[in-house]
Amino acid sequence: MTKHYRPVRRQTRARRGVACLGWITALIWVFVALVATYMFVLRPSFSRMVGEQAAQRLDVGGAPDGGGALPTLVAALPTGELRISEQEINTYLLAHTDLLAPIEQATVRLVSGGLEVDIRAFGLDGTARLGVALQNGRVIALDPRLDGPLGRLVSLDDLLAPIERQLNELLDAQGRRITDLRIEPGELIVTITDA
Repeated sequence: MTKHYRPVRRQTRARRGVACLGWITALIWVFVALVATYMFVLRPSFSRMVGEQAAQRLDVGGAPDGGGALPTLVAALPTGELRISEQEINTYLLAHTDLLAPIEQATVRLVSGGLEVDIRAFGLDGTARLGVALQNGRVIALDPRLDGPLGRLVSLDDLLAPIERQLNELLDAQGRRITDLRIEPGELIVTITDA
C-alpha cells in the first residue's frame, strides 16, 4: 500500500505545481493588460483632459469680462521682434500660479534650441524638455518629454496638444502671425506681424 500512496502524492504535488504556475502566468498577463491599458488609454486621456482644462483656464482666466490671460497676452504682443528673458517668464508664472493649476510650481530654463521646465503637480516632480518651432505658420512643440515621477502620470505630448491648438487659434482670431521663433540660452525671441 505504501507504494501506491507515494505516486499519488507526487502526482498531487505535480498538479499543484502546474496549477500554481498557471495562476502566476494568469496574474502576469492581468498585470501586463493593466499596464498597457494605463499607458495607452488612461494616461493619454488623463493628459488630454488636464491640457484641455489648462487651455480653458488660460482662455477664460477667471476674468469677469471674459478676457482670459492668454487672449490678453496675445493681444498685448507688439509687432516686430520681441525678446523675453527666462526671468520675465518665471516672474509671470509666479504671479499667475492660480492659472496653472494643477501645476503647483514651475520654473523655466531657456536653453539652446529649447526649454526645460521643472514642474511640481499632483504632489509629484518632473522636468519637461521640449523645443519649439514654426510649422506652416503655427507654433508647435518639438519632441516634448516629461521625466521623473510626474512623467509616469502625465504624457506631455497629449497635455500640450490642446494648449498648442488654443494658442494658434488665438493668434489667427486676433490677426497675429509669428514669423520667427527661436530660443537662445536665457532668451526667447519671437517676431510678430499683423496678418
